[in-house]
Amino acid sequence: MLLVSETLQDGRPFPVILWDASLSPASNDTHSSVKLTWGTYQQLLKQKCWQNGRVPKPESGCTEIHHHEWSKMALFDFLLQIYNRLDTNCCGFRPRKEDACVQDGLRPKCDDQGSVALAHIIQRKHDPRHLVFIDNKGFFDRSEDNLNFKLLEGIKEFPASAVSVLKSQHLRQKLLQSLFLDKVYWESQGGRQGIEKLIDVIEQRAKILITYINAHGAKVLPMNE
Repeated sequence: MLLVSETLQDGRPFPVILWDASLSPASNDTHSSVKLTWGTYQQLLKQKCWQNGRVPKPESGCTEIHHHEWSKMALFDFLLQIYNRLDTNCCGFRPRKEDACVQDGLRPKCDDQGSVALAHIIQRKHDPRHLVFIDNKGFFDRSEDNLNFKLLEGIKEFPASAVSVLKSQHLRQKLLQSLFLDKVYWESQGGRQGIEKLIDVIEQRAKILITYINAHGAKVLPMNE
């Protein structure tokens, strides 16, 4: 399995390909180890596969992925506004002309959203119940009136540990500590000043997400399975 990321060479970003043999084989078209459309994904959310230790019935259509994994992914993707997993055709926001969905002419397929394929849904061979997040390119310049709430569609529960951090006064500190470990990314954003601007965006999105959770009566649950 290939993981693609970016690093710097002569001050410019270029792709780096890493091999991770622990990841399950992925299809070439969606780069996923589990093939799902938006419609089947929404059905899985309703089934709550494997929640509370319940073994799914054969007719449920459940995959090996634990129900809570989708909540974690949706929260992560919303904060960074990553659309290339759950909304590959950019159906939930106004894309820019340089976005892949526009370049590839995919947006007209939003008329049949149920058949739109999810991408980058990756598991590990030895731990298929958990998801591995790859290709996590975030978008920090997306305005608040153009956030992609489609990423949260069908999600009725959110992880308590993550929500607790989002509500606390420690989100900025934790992000600074985490991002400082990636020296290449830290410097590529202009150091502390540039990183602080990115965190400003994430903090504001966190407030919007908390408002969304409260407005929709979503549950906040421990998700340690």
